[in-house]
Amino acid sequence: MKEVITQTLTAYFKAEMLREHGFWISLIGFTLWGFLFIGPIVLFSPSSLDKQVTAGYTLVAMLVFSSYMTATWDWSSHLRWMLRSGVLEQAIVAGRSIYLYFIGLLPVSLMWLVIEVGEICLLLTLLYAPPYLSVSDPLLFFTALAMILTVLAAHSLLLGASILASGTSNIIVEFLSWIIPIASGGLTPLASMPRLVQIVALATPYSYPAELLRHVLLKAPVVMPTDKLILYGLPYALAYLITALAVNHYAFARIRRNGVPSIGMY
Repeated sequence: MKEVITQTLTAYFKAEMLREHGFWISLIGFTLWGFLFIGPIVLFSPSSLDKQVTAGYTLVAMLVFSSYMTATWDWSSHLRWMLRSGVLEQAIVAGRSIYLYFIGLLPVSLMWLVIEVGEICLLLTLLYAPPYLSVSDPLLFFTALAMILTVLAAHSLLLGASILASGTSNIIVEFLSWIIPIASGGLTPLASMPRLVQIVALATPYSYPAELLRHVLLKAPVVMPTDKLILYGLPYALAYLITALAVNHYAFARIRRNGVPSIGMY
């Protein structure tokens, strides 16, 4: 396991930072995304609002958004590379668990997430105001982190299983990667959304950790007490992860039976 993780990290840094310069290109691209996201806030936010609080809401929104985007594209893209290069077939023949590669990619994904959130924080501080964040309850904070990491892992594995089944992006990938995380309160508190949207959002596992995280860091209003957010959200996140693992198991069983799918474009 240690060997696989080390090799995955070494290959990533050699390819992205030294040979292809993908690290720096991605960093420039995300900086442009940051300007586009922060620009309307700087230009159009009401002067009556506390700038630091507004910047705090913006930072948490980008934290949740970037988390889901990282979970969406990192593992899916890596799986497509493994399919295209034949690495996945070699791993299956060798009897090596695919989850070793998943674990090996985690440090890279977390590194990118920290860089992205840190860059947004820097841009907000320079262009608008320093974000106001305060951990009101450490236990709730770590509970929210555990919930969101569980949902992120399930999200990533489920999209990966979809890639394994079809070899390309499809309606399941697009629906899960873009629509659900945003429509379920990823960018704004559910309390500010219409009641119908709240009902739909609470029917997904994505809304509970986002609501709890915003409440802990910003004292944002929530649509239900925090104990109920944990009572409903934590089992839901675990059930989502178990479902994702089961779907992955089925996808690999299908590959062993029928072979790997043809690789298509996104």
